[in-house]
Amino acid sequence: MIRLRLWLIALAALCAWLTGSVALAQPAWAEQSTSYFRIVYAPGDEEIANNYATIIDNLYEELSTTFAFRPATPLNLRLYPTSESYFAANPAARNVPGVIAHADFRRREVVVIVERARRQSEIAQINNLRHELTHIFAADLSGGRLNVGLQEGIAQYMELPGPDRDDKIAILRDLVQRGELWSWAMLDDRNAIYGQPDLSYPQTWSIVVFLIERGGFDQFRQLLTTLSQSSGYRSAMAAVYGVSATTLESEWQAWLPSFLQLELATIPPVGIDLAPAQAMIAAGDYERALRELERLSAIASAEAQSGIAALQAQAQTGQRANQLTEAARNALLNGEYEQAERLIGQAEQAYREIGDHRQSAVLAEYRARVARGLQAGETLRRADEQARRFDIFGAQMNAEAAAREFAAIGDEVRRDNALALRRSLAEQQRTLAAALLFLGAAGLAIRLIGRQLWPAPEPW
Repeated sequence: MIRLRLWLIALAALCAWLTGSVALAQPAWAEQSTSYFRIVYAPGDEEIANNYATIIDNLYEELSTTFAFRPATPLNLRLYPTSESYFAANPAARNVPGVIAHADFRRREVVVIVERARRQSEIAQINNLRHELTHIFAADLSGGRLNVGLQEGIAQYMELPGPDRDDKIAILRDLVQRGELWSWAMLDDRNAIYGQPDLSYPQTWSIVVFLIERGGFDQFRQLLTTLSQSSGYRSAMAAVYGVSATTLESEWQAWLPSFLQLELATIPPVGIDLAPAQAMIAAGDYERALRELERLSAIASAEAQSGIAALQAQAQTGQRANQLTEAARNALLNGEYEQAERLIGQAEQAYREIGDHRQSAVLAEYRARVARGLQAGETLRRADEQARRFDIFGAQMNAEAAAREFAAIGDEVRRDNALALRRSLAEQQRTLAAALLFLGAAGLAIRLIGRQLWPAPEPW
């Protein structure tokens, strides 16, 4: 069944490509408009057109919701009543058996041969429309740059589940077990895709299933929109998924066994690409590099594991260095200067081990702030000792100096402590001055009173 169905879809698409556009050979057409479509049909097929009108509008709404995108309307739905009327408009298809429907995104048109479609089940007829209409959505989102392989993959993905899914699974199992999966290079090869649809369609379908399961539908949609401004699918994949298409292909090969419920021992080892992880490490993105290396480790051969382990060790050292740098920063903010100094030394050592000098200036700045903080702390300690010895003037000077230094390095807590000591010393100074003034006044008063009470004897 899948071989027949795939030939029908593939040959229809090939036919649309060869003709470029559909000539209107039908002598007369009737038309009706729906919310989103202009339906063109043969006179007398109004009831058929009415049936399609409801289905096609609902599909447009559903796909618009799924893709979060609404292609410009009206779109065209052309219903050829017979194979002969279709062949008259598409002469190249006359010798291609089994064509049922196709889409031409340049004409923004979906075409159905009614005579052939009515022989199918209801689900199959709906899937014809879902498949072909998806091509228009994908083409619009990608600016017409989505290659043929991913076009057919997403169109199949959007179909309702049917009996041909089991056939695709069976073909994929056979390809995997025999080690005959195609390279992703075939995604751009129109002749390969439409020349052997029984092999290409299951694979393109599985690739899209993998990408959507890996990152979700929104990320796949982002791939479509990124393609509109990219040189090809490989650069778009690297931009959207953060790893190369080569790595994604290896992940797909490693993912297939569980998807197909195959024993891992029956699967030949796959190649991996370490370049993206190396680039992440070189850029200092150690966390993302570790995630990528962990994913690669699960699919790599024994020979590749040593290289992965070496990169993991490098990324882990870089990650630890980043964490030490952040901890040093927090210690500085909390005024824990001795702890910050230890952490800075450890971070510098870790960065030296992997040759990463990007944080050298930052750590040097942290070290300078530590030195100032320690010096300011020593100045405040001297001020406190001077205050205990009642060297109020010297204590005030040191407290003021410590407060200025703490303020300069952003240590508000210790700045406030130094200012509080300075205020306390000023208060003590005022109290002492008042006490001395009082004692002086009291002494003078006592002397005056004494003179009054005990006048000095007169000389003889």
